[in-house]
Amino acid sequence: MSLDEIIQQHTKALPQALQAEVFDFVLFLEQKQANNLLISDQLQRKEQLKKALDNSVELRIFEDIDGVAWQNEQRQDRILVTSNYTDCSNVY
Repeated sequence: MSLDEIIQQHTKALPQALQAEVFDFVLFLEQKQANNLLISDQLQRKEQLKKALDNSVELRIFEDIDGVAWQNEQRQDRILVTSNYTDCSNVY
């Protein structure tokens, strides 16, 4: 007798309310497994990103870029609204 059949046999012997609890637990386990797969996938992507960044450091592709100057250049492209900005009529 397979494990599936044993579980079905025991579940059939339970009252319907307890069968509902068994079903709820099965759904919980499925969700837990899906979450574990998602976490595993995220960890794998983080590891790939880390390898890519380590490789870029080895290749020195950012060597000629001044980080502060690049950041300032990026910020010039946007209007920054501060918390003390009171006149919002010309923002949009």
